Amino acid sequence: MAEIATPILSALPFFKGMSDTELSAILQSSILKDYAKGKTVLHQGDRAERFFAIISGWVKLFRMTDQGEESVVALFTRGDVFGEAAVFGNTGYPFSAVAAEESRILEIPAAFIKEHAKAHPELLTRMMASMSREMHKLQMENEHMAIMSTPQRAGCLLLQLSSGMIGKGGTFSFPYDKSLAAARLGMQTETFSRALAQLKPFGVTVKGPEITIDNFQRLADYCCGHCSAELDDCQGAKRKSCCEGACPVKAKTRANS
Repeated sequence: MAEIATPILSALPFFKGMSDTELSAILQSSILKDYAKGKTVLHQGDRAERFFAIISGWVKLFRMTDQGEESVVALFTRGDVFGEAAVFGNTGYPFSAVAAEESRILEIPAAFIKEHAKAHPELLTRMMASMSREMHKLQMENEHMAIMSTPQRAGCLLLQLSSGMIGKGGTFSFPYDKSLAAARLGMQTETFSRALAQLKPFGVTVKGPEITIDNFQRLADYCCGHCSAELDDCQGAKRKSCCEGACPVKAKTRANS
């Protein structure tokens, strides 16, 4: 387990800077679990006895309304941490979580991490930083809903999902059900499908689960001008960086041209 999880943990903001000894102690007290698609990880209101680091896969966090409606809070993937605020806040989990795709998750006991924090108070600082990042993400999502059109918001998601690709453009498979993407963006599935179709003039082609973006820069020009996020806030191509010639996608394109 250590060979699989240690490199991922050491790269996470929450664990970054910890010694190999500290990471080893955490891993020895933790459990690595595999979850099939649709398997429940935790229920809203459960006592927060552990928090989670995703080693692989996708996890959906959601809340239920009094009318039985599901509200998707987040979609997390490899390297993301969730449940830490509830652990340190001594509360129940404010959401439920299920595996959106087959996932491997490291479950870290609350008792261990709290005890560890007594000797290493910087963990509390890490926790506050993690909460701040998630709050900022929510603020950006609210901004997008207020300012961006539905095709622009769909395009923003595609840029994020393709952020690791190298070259002028490319094809990738959607990593989870499109209905989840729609719910995360606050859209009906039909609205999301129409939004994807409306991106065709900007070089986006959809064939089943496969998405082709002819030119990352062209799509970024259409979407990113309506977003105030700084470069470090965005996983995809950003307007400011593109304008200044420092866009990650653009830089990769230049390097491979």
